[in-house]
Amino acid sequence: MNQSDGDMSKRSGIRAMSRISSTNNRLPKPLNRNVIFLVLTSFLLLCLGLLVQQNFYSVTEFINRPISKIRIENQWQHVSEEEISALLAEYMDAGFFNFDIAGVKKNLERHPWVQRATIKKLWPESISLHLTEQVAIARWNSLLLLNQNGEVFKPIGTERLISLPLLKGPEQSQIRVMKQYQGISQLLFPSGLRLTGLTLSSRGSWELELNDQLKVTAGRTDVFEKLQLFVEFYVGQPVAQTAGYRSIDLRYENGMAIQSTHQNTAGVAIR
Repeated sequence: MNQSDGDMSKRSGIRAMSRISSTNNRLPKPLNRNVIFLVLTSFLLLCLGLLVQQNFYSVTEFINRPISKIRIENQWQHVSEEEISALLAEYMDAGFFNFDIAGVKKNLERHPWVQRATIKKLWPESISLHLTEQVAIARWNSLLLLNQNGEVFKPIGTERLISLPLLKGPEQSQIRVMKQYQGISQLLFPSGLRLTGLTLSSRGSWELELNDQLKVTAGRTDVFEKLQLFVEFYVGQPVAQTAGYRSIDLRYENGMAIQSTHQNTAGVAIR
């Protein structure tokens, strides 16, 4: 073996040792972060599962606490808190997940003044309550009330709502009477006359009460035309004269009959 071969062997050995030394000096690769997260999460879930299993009833009681508090979301005019508490009594103390919202809603909406009830559960032990009350616009056949949609409802104590106009008519005629009331009220408004009562007879004849004292019989046909002529006549009379009017009959082709405290029945022709 010559010298050049020895030099080559030495250099090869040096390179081999360098590679081995370089390999030995390399640090181990760090574990993937996702793997670490997955392992830790699995461990925590396992611990949590064991904890829940060992304390199942305690955990259930903590999560499913009995409903014991009511948060009132709006003010009420005709419904009292005592009435609502009485209606909710049978549902209270039920667990959060067992609380019967549909049953509560149905029970609350049985109250004659409650048009709509909105209930929400608030964990851990409360409900929020929003009530939409009926808006009475008139009395209907003395003992009932009408709301703005023409629906009839019957609360207790309607006598304290004596200031509402009194509408009367046959069964199922309330929407027709309500619409007629609105139209006649608009017609009378410029004259200062208030429509405090309106009656539709079984034969289809209309009778008005104005300012709580003046009775006006309008008949079955051409009601608005007759009332327009009456208003024009009425506003042209002295206040001292019209103050004595007690009844007016508009069922005449060319005029009206007036009954006044100042005189007996008199006929007035209107052309």
